[in-house]
Amino acid sequence: MISAVLLAAGESRRMGEFKQLLPVEGKSFVERCVDNLLASRAGEVVVVTGHRERDVRAALAGRRVRFAHNPDYLLGMGESIRRGVASAAESAQAVMIALADQPLIGPEIIDRVIEAYKSHDSLVVIPTSEGRRGHPVILDMSLRREILEMDPSEGLRQVVYSHKSETLYVEVPSRAVLIDFDYPDDYERLKSP
Repeated sequence: MISAVLLAAGESRRMGEFKQLLPVEGKSFVERCVDNLLASRAGEVVVVTGHRERDVRAALAGRRVRFAHNPDYLLGMGESIRRGVASAAESAQAVMIALADQPLIGPEIIDRVIEAYKSHDSLVVIPTSEGRRGHPVILDMSLRREILEMDPSEGLRQVVYSHKSETLYVEVPSRAVLIDFDYPDDYERLKSP
């Protein structure tokens, strides 16, 4: 079973407003990301909250997700990754780290990354598009201790680097794995037809 961990704890400082709740085609970013994960072959979805935790929980009311709160979200994404991995089901073979500012990654792309993990012996699976690395990333649970002990300011960089010979890069037919929405201009382009 793959445990999908959606990182939704940050403040969205570069965006200037809380991007997890920005609307895209009738749903907020976080709703769209969760719905895509729930429609995929992931066995569970864990949403890591932090800033505006109540608002994120309210947006996801009624959805089949578990929450992991990160009160230390100001330490950065690495701390949210640690909280999410620590909250993954005991039965999980791997965790998929997904970002709440990537609402365009559909379940078919998520499933392609999951299938690559299941059909290879790699500890890390990273989707690529046009030769560039993206998200969501899958990490085998044999790396759990390493992830939980990583420097939160480094994020997954050091863990992935330590296992580069055991990393599988999977080319996917979508640039969505590369696209996140950090700045107001990014969001304006998304809203424009």
